[in-house]
Amino acid sequence: MVFEFYLGGYGRDNNFNIILRDKNLYISTYHSIPLPEHFKLIQTDCDNDWLYLISYLKSCRWNKRYDSEILDGTQWELKVKGNGININSYGSNSYPQEFDEFLGILNRLIKSTGYSIVK
Repeated sequence: MVFEFYLGGYGRDNNFNIILRDKNLYISTYHSIPLPEHFKLIQTDCDNDWLYLISYLKSCRWNKRYDSEILDGTQWELKVKGNGININSYGSNSYPQEFDEFLGILNRLIKSTGYSIVK
């Protein structure tokens, strides 16, 4: 399965990067470049929040691109492939209708890292 999520941009205090590798989510928050020491780890095996996130994403029908045509601000990208999901979506200062709910579920999943993602 592929799961990659990025949220960041110009003028933000933090950028966030989440990548699934070998059934582990690697989560980092950073100001310029993500370095290995910035990453925290969450195991997804039998994690109910992970299973709920995957179930939720199966119901999402996101467009490929969301753009407000404002250059500065927040950019994001989500790639999920596998388990009946095929999402490759990105945006700049514009989001799918379900984005806030997605972030809420994602934040429950990563709560143990001490991170909280806001758009």
